[in-house]
Amino acid sequence: MNKRKLLYTGLSLSLLFVGANAYLIEKAKSKVDREVRIEEWDAFDKDDLQKELPKSGVVTSAEETYLYFNDEFGSFKKFLVKEGDEIKAGTPLYEYEVTDYTGQKDVLESEVDQLEDEIDSIEDNISDLERLENSLPSTYDEEEMPLEASALETEYDIKKEIASRELEIDRLENQIDSLERQISDLQSYETTLTVESSGEGIVKELSHSVQNPLITISSEATVVTTDLTEKEIMEVEEKMNAKVQSEVEEKTQKGIVTDVSALPKRDPHLETDSMYPIKIQLQDEDNKLLPGHHVLVSVITDEVKNTLVVPVTAVEKSGSKKHVWVLTDKGVVKKKTVETGLQVVGKVQIKSGVKAGEYFIMNPDEVPALRNGASFITALDWDKIKLRDLKKMDRQTVWENLLLGILERK
Repeated sequence: MNKRKLLYTGLSLSLLFVGANAYLIEKAKSKVDREVRIEEWDAFDKDDLQKELPKSGVVTSAEETYLYFNDEFGSFKKFLVKEGDEIKAGTPLYEYEVTDYTGQKDVLESEVDQLEDEIDSIEDNISDLERLENSLPSTYDEEEMPLEASALETEYDIKKEIASRELEIDRLENQIDSLERQISDLQSYETTLTVESSGEGIVKELSHSVQNPLITISSEATVVTTDLTEKEIMEVEEKMNAKVQSEVEEKTQKGIVTDVSALPKRDPHLETDSMYPIKIQLQDEDNKLLPGHHVLVSVITDEVKNTLVVPVTAVEKSGSKKHVWVLTDKGVVKKKTVETGLQVVGKVQIKSGVKAGEYFIMNPDEVPALRNGASFITALDWDKIKLRDLKKMDRQTVWENLLLGILERK
């Protein structure tokens, strides 16, 4: 009895399935004829996009200072430091014996006058920067920024530039102090004079053969350098952001491009590619990288923030126009023309044509018979089905949509 009941039940369901199938297909206005099935869709959302130029780089000293010795009015005596020594402003570097008091005094006084003129010029520049800083409104849009501030994009940049100028003044003043001490010793008829450091750093090289430069001093501050090809150098500009990674530190450090060379690293040659060096200043004050450490660099050559982003597969091209397929709240698909922007690693910026929160088809090329204005159904997501919601629907609606989904599935 149970087997016969099961047989009748199965036969009834089969007949119901075939009958419903025939009815819906033959019906002139059947949804099966008009609807398309959407497997993958998503909502337009905002994100950041960055176009990166990856390169290998190396950490080097940010600056090298060269000290020269003039033997016209004196003779070199001895070094007071050795290679590898860390020095500060006022550290004695070397001694020399004066052979012409008058001539050497004139040279030292001339150098003092020149340095004082440099300080006056830098102070004038600082005053200009401070006036520019005061002219900036407390809050402003980028379009409202004064034209004279275009090279220094933010108040932070101006403050940073002022601080750099003030450090340069400190270095020059230290150099003047050293020269004036030598002048004082000359006036006291000292025969041996001492040259002192005007800044801090590490003694990189000493010329024991007394050839110029006599002493090379590397700064303790470091930068990352890398070489760019002829094509790559056209994409990179000063003030671009960068990322720096190394095996020494697990974290990724932020950097900024501070110098882009307009000249190749070596003399140009027809048979070799030209390479152009750039420098990247690390922004992390707790930087532990040392000169000689090898790193991976990513220069951010283009960037957009908080913009609509979709997979490139969602955008169709038709001549010079580009489109996306949108799922409307009326249950139909709509082909919308959009303007695209930056494209990076499978994602593309949507500048206009759609709004955040609208739904789009992720892979329109994979949807058969897709056409503008067609009704759509989406794949059943069991994770989003709640029994209490089904109980609120009338039985006819449940059966109609269930059968439609079965018949539409391919």
